[in-house]
Amino acid sequence: MKNSLHFFKATLFVLVALFTSCSERDIPEELLNNEQNTSQPVYLDLKENLPADNAGFLLHIRTEQSWTIEVDQDWCTLLRYSGNGNASVMGSVSKNTTEQMRSALITVRIAGISYPLTIQQNAGEEGEGGSTTPENPNGYAKRIEVPALKGGDMNLFITHTTQYNGKKVITYSYEWDCAKKHSRWVAFTFSTATPDNDAGRNDSFRDDPKIPSQYQTHDSDYKGSGYSRGHLCASSDRQYSIEANKQTFYFSNMSPQIQNGFNGGIWQSLEQKVQQWGNISVSSDTLYVVKGGTIQDNQIIEYIGNNVPVPKYYFMAILSLKGGSYQAIGFWLEHKAYSNNNYKQYALSIDDLEQKTGIDFFANLPDNIETTVESKYTLIPQHYYKIFF
Repeated sequence: MKNSLHFFKATLFVLVALFTSCSERDIPEELLNNEQNTSQPVYLDLKENLPADNAGFLLHIRTEQSWTIEVDQDWCTLLRYSGNGNASVMGSVSKNTTEQMRSALITVRIAGISYPLTIQQNAGEEGEGGSTTPENPNGYAKRIEVPALKGGDMNLFITHTTQYNGKKVITYSYEWDCAKKHSRWVAFTFSTATPDNDAGRNDSFRDDPKIPSQYQTHDSDYKGSGYSRGHLCASSDRQYSIEANKQTFYFSNMSPQIQNGFNGGIWQSLEQKVQQWGNISVSSDTLYVVKGGTIQDNQIIEYIGNNVPVPKYYFMAILSLKGGSYQAIGFWLEHKAYSNNNYKQYALSIDDLEQKTGIDFFANLPDNIETTVESKYTLIPQHYYKIFF
C-alpha cells in the first residue's frame, strides 16, 4: 500500500449540507476540516451523525488517478459514481423515518485500493434540529454560493429543488424580504449536474408556493409599470430540465427591470457570458453565482404596483472553482438604459461589491480562501477562456 501511495495523494473531506425551506426547521451540519489529516489518502472527519431529516453532503476527492464510488444503501445516493482526477461529488440521504440509527458504507476505489467511509444517520425521533439563523446557518444556508443571511422574522431563506436523473438538484436559493416584497439575492451554481439540455423557456409566470400570500408579488404589480419582469436566476440559467426552468418563473425570482438597454441589453449580455463560464464538463469544477437588485431605502428608484421596489443597482458575484483553486469577480451596474453592452467596465472585486451592497458573499468559504479571492478580481479568464471578455 505504501508503494501505491507513492504514485498519488488523495484527500477527501465531506461538507454536510442540509435541506431547508421557509416553513421547515433546519438541521445542524458541520463543515468538515481535513487539514490536519492530509497525509491520509482518504479521510472523513464527521464530528456528528447526519440528522434524521433529508440531508446532503459534498464529497471532495483529490487524486491524479481514476476513481469509482460504491454505496451499499439505496437511501444514500451520489450525483456520480466514477471519474478521473480531482472531483467534488454531491450526495444525499433521504429522511430516516425509522426509530433506529442507520449506517451507509461508501467505498472509494483509487488505483485498485479501496477506502471505506461510513456515514451514520440519526433515528427519526432525533431528526429535528434548530432553525437557520445568521449566527447558526444550517442546511442549504451552509452552501458556498449562499451569502450570509440577514435573518429576522421578515426575511425568509428559501431553496427550490427538482429531481433530475433521479437525484435532487438545487434550482436556486434566495432570501426574501417580506417587507420589501423582493429578494435580497438569488444564488445558484453551474456544474456537471446542471447541463444545458435546451429545456426551453416555460413562460408560465406564477406565485411562489413557499412565500406566504400576503408577501407575494403578482403579475398585476408589473402591468402598466413600464418595467419588465426581469429574471434573477435567468430562464437560460436553468436548461437541464423543464421543471427547473418552470421554477425560474416564480414571481419571487423576478425584479422590475428596464427592458430596452438593460434587461434586454447589457444585463442579458453579462448573463450570457456567465452561462458560457458555467458550461462545465469536469465534475470537480463549479461556478457559484449570486445575483440581485438593491432594495436598501437609499438604493431604490421607485415603487410599483403594491409597493414593489425598483432597484437602483443590480449586481452579480461570481466564484469559480476549477482544478482545486478559486477565483472570483463581481459586477455592479446602475439600473438604467445603456447604449452599449460593455459590461466589463463595471467589474470589481467581491470586497468592493460587499461594501456597495452590504451583503457578505461566499461567507461559507474557509476564511483564508475567502480573504484571498475576494480582495481582487482575476477570475474567469484563466479558468475558462484565454481572453476574459
